[in-house]
Amino acid sequence: MNKKNTVMSRITAALLSALCASAAFTLNAEAILTDADVRSYEDLIAEVSQKRAEAEEILEEIRRSQARTYEQIAQYDQILELNDEMRRLTEDQIAGLGGQIEDTRQAIEDTKTGIELQKQALLDRMRDQYMDSTTDYLEVLLDSTSLFDFLKKLDYVGAVLNYDQRLIAQMEKEQQRLTEYEELLVRTEAEQQERLGDLEDRIAEYEAAEEEKYDFVMSLEANEQWWTENYAYNKDLEDTLNRELEATLIRLEEQRRQEAEKARQEAELQRQKDEAARLYEEANTYYGDLNEHWPLEPGVKYRVSSEQGYRILWGIQDYHLGIDLACAGGTQVLAFNGGTVVKSAMHYSYGNYVLIDHGGGIATLYAHMSNRLVNEGDRVEAGQQVGNVGLTGSTTGYHLHFEVRENGKVVNPRNYLEFP
Repeated sequence: MNKKNTVMSRITAALLSALCASAAFTLNAEAILTDADVRSYEDLIAEVSQKRAEAEEILEEIRRSQARTYEQIAQYDQILELNDEMRRLTEDQIAGLGGQIEDTRQAIEDTKTGIELQKQALLDRMRDQYMDSTTDYLEVLLDSTSLFDFLKKLDYVGAVLNYDQRLIAQMEKEQQRLTEYEELLVRTEAEQQERLGDLEDRIAEYEAAEEEKYDFVMSLEANEQWWTENYAYNKDLEDTLNRELEATLIRLEEQRRQEAEKARQEAELQRQKDEAARLYEEANTYYGDLNEHWPLEPGVKYRVSSEQGYRILWGIQDYHLGIDLACAGGTQVLAFNGGTVVKSAMHYSYGNYVLIDHGGGIATLYAHMSNRLVNEGDRVEAGQQVGNVGLTGSTTGYHLHFEVRENGKVVNPRNYLEFP
C-alpha cells in the first residue's frame, strides 16, 4: 500500500468526521438563560417573601390586638355592670332619702303646728289667769278645805303653766332636731345626687370607650381581612415564583449541559481540524523521504525472520507486534526518521529498546539491542545510531525487532518500509 495515499485517506477521514460532528450538533433554540435570570427570580422571591412575612407579622399583631381589645371590652362590661348596680343602689338610696325628707318635713310641720297650738293654749290660760286672777284666787281659797289645800291648788296652777312652757321648749327643741336632720338628709340627698351624676358620667364614659373598642375591633377585622388576602396573594405569588425558578434552574442546567456538550464537540471539531491540518502539513515533510531510511546500517546482510501478525512461537500461537530483521550481532541500529525519544529502557521481553515519536501520530520501536545510545527526551535525526543489534530480552538469535505504531496502535511495518 502506498504510504502517501494512506496518509491522505486519514486526512480526508478526519475532515469528514469533523464536518459530521459540526453538522450533528444543534443547541436548543429556546431562549438563552443566564445567572442573571436566576438572580432576578431569587431577588423577586426574596422581595415577595419579605412582603409575605410582613403580612404574616401584621396579621399576628392584629390578632393580638383583637385579643387584647376583647379582654378590655370584657373588663368594661364588668365595670359597667358594677356601676349599673351602684347606680341602682344610689337611686334606691336617693328614693329612700326623699321619703325620709318628706316624712321629716311633715314631722317638722306637725311639730310646728303642735308648738303653735301649745303656745296658743298657754297664752289663753295665761290671759285667762291674768283676767281672772282675783276670782281665781278667791275661788281657790273658798274651795280649799285648808290652808295646805289652798297652797297645793295654787302650786298646781303654776305647775300647769310651767309644764306648758317646758312642753313648748321640748317641742321647739324637737323641731330644731328635725330641722337639722332634714338638713342632713338634704345634704345626703345632694351628695347622692352628685354621686349618681358621677356614676352616670362614668357609665357614659365607659359605654363610649366600649363603643370605641367595638369600632376598633371592626376596623381590626377589616384590616385582618385585607392583610389575609395580601398574605394569600404573596404566598401564592411566592409559590408560583419558586416553581418558575425551579423550572428555570432545570432549563439552565439543561442549557449548560448542552453548552458543555457543544463546547466539547467544538473542541473535538477543532482537535480534528488541527489533526487534519497537522496530517496534511506532515504529509510532505515527513512521508516524502520515508522510503529513503532503513533501520539497519547500509550494506549489512539481513533476512526477515518473522513477519508482523499471528505466528507459532514455541508451540503456542502468538501475535507478533513487529517485523524481525535477522543480521549479525553488533550491527548498527539507525533511527528510521527524525523525532523525539519517548522511551529508552530495559524490558523483560523487548530487552534494551528505544521508542521514537516522529510526530503525526507515528512512532517506531527498536528492540533486543545490546545497548542504548540515546536517552528519553533526546532529539534524533533520521539515520542517527540509537544502539546495536543484540540478544537482550526474549530472543533466540541476533535480530532487530522493529515496530511501527499509528496513534498508539501497531500496524504492519511493510506499509512504511521499502526493503533494500
